[in-house]
Amino acid sequence: MSDGAHNVIGVDTGGTFTDLVLYAGPGEPIVSHKLPSTPDDPARAVLDGIAALIGKTGHTLADSRIVHGSTVATNALLEGAGGSTAFVTTAGFEDTLYLGRQNRDELYALEPASRTPPIDHQHTIGVSERLAHDGGVVEPLHDEQIERLVEHLRQLGIDSIAISLLHSYANDTHERRIAQRVRDKLPGVAVTVSSELLPEYREYERAATCVVNAVVAPTMSRYIGRLSRELGGERLRIMSSNGGTLSPDLVCAEPVHTVLSGPAGGVLGAIEAGRAAGFERIVTFDMGGTSTDVALCDGGLLRTTESSIAGLPVRLPMVDIHTVGAGGGSVAWVDTGGALRVGPRSAGASPGPACYGKQTGAPVATVTDAHVTLGRFDVTHPLGDGLRLDPAAARAAITAVAERLQLSIEQTAHGVLRVAEATMGRAIGRISVQRGHDPRDFVLVSFGGAGGLHACALAEQMGMTRVLVPRRPGLLSAMGMLGAPPRYDFSQAVLSRVTPNGGRYADPLALPTVREALAHLREHANAAMAREHVMPGQQRRIVALDLRYRGQSYELTVNANDHDDPIKAFVAEHHRLYGYTAPDKAVEVVNARLTVTAHVPAVVDERIKSRSGPTPGDLGVTQRVYDGEVWAEWRFVQRDALCAGDALNGPIVVSEYSATTAVPAGWRVTVNEFGQLLLERGASS
Repeated sequence: MSDGAHNVIGVDTGGTFTDLVLYAGPGEPIVSHKLPSTPDDPARAVLDGIAALIGKTGHTLADSRIVHGSTVATNALLEGAGGSTAFVTTAGFEDTLYLGRQNRDELYALEPASRTPPIDHQHTIGVSERLAHDGGVVEPLHDEQIERLVEHLRQLGIDSIAISLLHSYANDTHERRIAQRVRDKLPGVAVTVSSELLPEYREYERAATCVVNAVVAPTMSRYIGRLSRELGGERLRIMSSNGGTLSPDLVCAEPVHTVLSGPAGGVLGAIEAGRAAGFERIVTFDMGGTSTDVALCDGGLLRTTESSIAGLPVRLPMVDIHTVGAGGGSVAWVDTGGALRVGPRSAGASPGPACYGKQTGAPVATVTDAHVTLGRFDVTHPLGDGLRLDPAAARAAITAVAERLQLSIEQTAHGVLRVAEATMGRAIGRISVQRGHDPRDFVLVSFGGAGGLHACALAEQMGMTRVLVPRRPGLLSAMGMLGAPPRYDFSQAVLSRVTPNGGRYADPLALPTVREALAHLREHANAAMAREHVMPGQQRRIVALDLRYRGQSYELTVNANDHDDPIKAFVAEHHRLYGYTAPDKAVEVVNARLTVTAHVPAVVDERIKSRSGPTPGDLGVTQRVYDGEVWAEWRFVQRDALCAGDALNGPIVVSEYSATTAVPAGWRVTVNEFGQLLLERGASS
């Protein structure tokens, strides 16, 4: 890419902290900065952090490219902070979002929670028109109907509109006419068109994805628009949920692409860290202040189009990440049955855990307070942005919970950790065991500010024997963004059938409908790369097909680049997943997909120095830590005091600027040439 930038700055805005790193090229040290997030105005922490980071290095904004990942879109939806949105659909389908699918998330609940879409039912508008499944016009859309709709929207005073008409993936004419009239008559209204965002069949999923985008569009447009103005839109890139980056203009129009923006950067960073250490099969464990994100990577990123946010499906390609509400700021509480619970509510960045010293009124205990109470932090050293912990405040907050449980303070604090770890263990099991993977075959890559405090306990829970803690673990999501390439995913509904002839199938790529769809997608890809100023030799394109047997409701995605015979590959994958094939059944091509990415230079971290002699036995200082049974002496070591080749036996705590890692007895930690910590269970000196 010819953006002229010499440096890359990665910025990850989380619920508690905003993390920044600057990379100036091979051989140059990576510079980092961490400061509390500003939930009332997320852009403020980003701008202040970039200014502080540039001030540390002497570089200028003009010679930097910025890649930013954020949870603003997700939080706007979860907190109901989006704009006033209208949903326009075909008359008779106004209840699509309420009906959804017949799947029940709570199978045994006598009174399952009803669906509550983020749009007022009075803002759902049906228009008289109808298309057939092949795009043929059954009932035309008249201009008078569009004018009445626009006037009605004007009276509602809405900020954003989602337009999703029946079968518009096959014929977008009606949607385009409505969108154009709204843009002409209501220029301040954000418009989301389903045939532009997701031209695939399944009216519920398409409508839901369209609505999610429309709800967060006003908030994201203001947020990204401000960053673009102040930082320069030509140098700002936004991290996408698919593991690539997008331009600010596209994100303002289609912010739904960023619902897993920050976590996707973390998975990218974990993959690169694992490869540097020689591990291709990893489970990523990212524990921050408000949540924990886990992903399984078997040689590379796994993506899915079956994600959901706030109970609504989002059918766009995303890194396959599972999130649970367990973080360092997760609140410990006692339910009406007297059981200890942790999360999903979080103390966030403000006021934060009690040990931050910012709470007022009755103290609220968090996971971080439990760690401080049990002595697992070196409170003599500040956290990011110079924050110092208050052990007395942490102990007071845990005491309030202990009194309700009628347990000791130590038992309560240890219980808080075990409950949080049970939640996180279930999350790892969901992405591994429940999908046919044995977690014992993988290395746990732990990062996030709080990940290292729980990594060994989680590994033991899952039967894993190795944990890798990358350098700057609390900043790894920002690190992953440094090497994220521009990436665009395009799709088009095809719905064509290949019938077997003597047990053999014709090449689905030769079908006229598939060829036509791919030609259309290539036009989109060419335009996207032209906007990015990416030359053809710097691009990589991947063609994929969504295939299923006739009569099935869902499909499997097959990478056509990797297989000469996509249907043969589909049959093999179907047998692997479900244990059978149907050689006499026709195979349907549901969607054609095209992904285009650009080459980005790899980020090469500097190696650390080696020690001339053996690891000193008296490295660091000792401190009393409660290990679940008794108070014991643990050694506390500053990470920057470690050298390549160092090896220490637990129990120890490794402290650093962005995170803390606890290594219990029975574990051994070694330091490799890249400064990564490899924790191994049962290893001896």
